[in-house]
Amino acid sequence: MTAHSKIGASSMERWMNCPGSVKLSEGMPSQSSAYAEEGTMAHDIAAAILCGEVHKDAPQEMLDAVQVHVDFVMGLSNQDPDSFLTVEERLDLSNLHPGLFGTADAIIYQPNLKTLHVVDYKHGQGIPVDVMDDGKPNVQLMYYGLGALEQTKAPCEFVSLHIVQPRCHHPDGPIRSVKFQAVDMIDFAADLVDYAILTESPSAPLKAGDWCRFCPAAVKCPVVRDRALAISKQEFTPTQVYDPVKLSETLQWLDVVEAFIKNVRAFAYAEAERGRTPPGFKLVEKRANRKWVDESKVGELAKALGVDIFDHSLKTVAQAEKVVGKDTFKEKFSEFVVQESSGLTLVSDTDKRPAAQSRSIEGSFPSLLP
Repeated sequence: MTAHSKIGASSMERWMNCPGSVKLSEGMPSQSSAYAEEGTMAHDIAAAILCGEVHKDAPQEMLDAVQVHVDFVMGLSNQDPDSFLTVEERLDLSNLHPGLFGTADAIIYQPNLKTLHVVDYKHGQGIPVDVMDDGKPNVQLMYYGLGALEQTKAPCEFVSLHIVQPRCHHPDGPIRSVKFQAVDMIDFAADLVDYAILTESPSAPLKAGDWCRFCPAAVKCPVVRDRALAISKQEFTPTQVYDPVKLSETLQWLDVVEAFIKNVRAFAYAEAERGRTPPGFKLVEKRANRKWVDESKVGELAKALGVDIFDHSLKTVAQAEKVVGKDTFKEKFSEFVVQESSGLTLVSDTDKRPAAQSRSIEGSFPSLLP
C-alpha cells in the first residue's frame, strides 16, 4: 500500500460528496503547510508518549494539548484490565475495495465490555470537527471503526468513536463521543464500497462544498472556478436593495471561494519554487524582522549600561495557570478571572453556539430589504 490512499479515511468526506475529485486530483502535487506540519509533529509526539517515551523537545502548548489525548486514551484503556491498545494502526479494507485504508490514532479493545474504541486526535484550532454530522456519525471515524473491526477480528458488541480536539472551542467540549452497536457497521460498509466504486466512473460528478477547502484539485476544478466567478459578481452595499437569500447563499460559499484563492496562491508559489514562475511574478525575500542573536548577552549588556529593556508585564491567564498549577490556580486565582468575548462573528445557523444579541444600534442604517 502507498503512504496515502486517494480514497482514504481522512479525505472521505470530500470524495464521498464529490467522487469526481479523485480523478481530477491525479498527478496534483500534495500541498503542505505550517499547520499540517505542526499537526504531524503533535501526532508523532502523542504516539511516542502512548508507547512509553518521554518528550520534552516541543512547545509546552503542544504538549499540553497532546496530554489531553493521551490521558483520555489511557483512561479508556484502564477501564478494562484486559484491554489492549494499538497506536497509529494502519487499517486495511482492501478486501472490500482496492485502495481502502487509513491510519487510526488509537484503538482500544475492551474484551470484558465487548467494546471497541477508536480515538481520533485533531490538533487544529481553526475548524471544530463534530463526531456527528446530520444525525450520523462522522464518516472518517466510521471508516476507522470499520477498519478496526476488520483488523482485530475480536468479539465486539459496541463501537465507540471519539474525537479529541483540545485547541478548538466546541460547545460539547474538547472530547466528543458516540457509541452504537457493532452490527450498524454493516450498512456503512456497503455505502463505503458504493462510494468508492463511484469514484472510478469516467462520469463521476464534481460537486462543490465545504470539502473543497482541502481538495488538491480545487485550483483547476471547473465547478469551484465557476462558483468563484459567480460569487465575485455579487454586489452588496448599504445603499442598494439586495436579496437576503442571495446574501445567505453568498456567505455559505465564501469558505469555498477563499479556499480556492488560497490553493491557487499555494500552487503558484510551489510552481515558482520549481522554476516555473508565472509570467509577471517573482519570488522575493519576505520583509525581515529584527531579533536578538543572544538574549542572555543582551541582558548582561543592558544591566551593565543601567537601562531597562525588559518586559515586566503580568503573564496571561493561561501562562499563569501553567506556572502555579491548575489546582492552585482554581483555588487562589479563579475569582480574578473573567471570560470576555472579543466580539461577534457571523457563522452559519448550523453552528452549535447560541445566537448572540446583535450590537447594532437600531436606526443606524436604513432598511433596504425589498
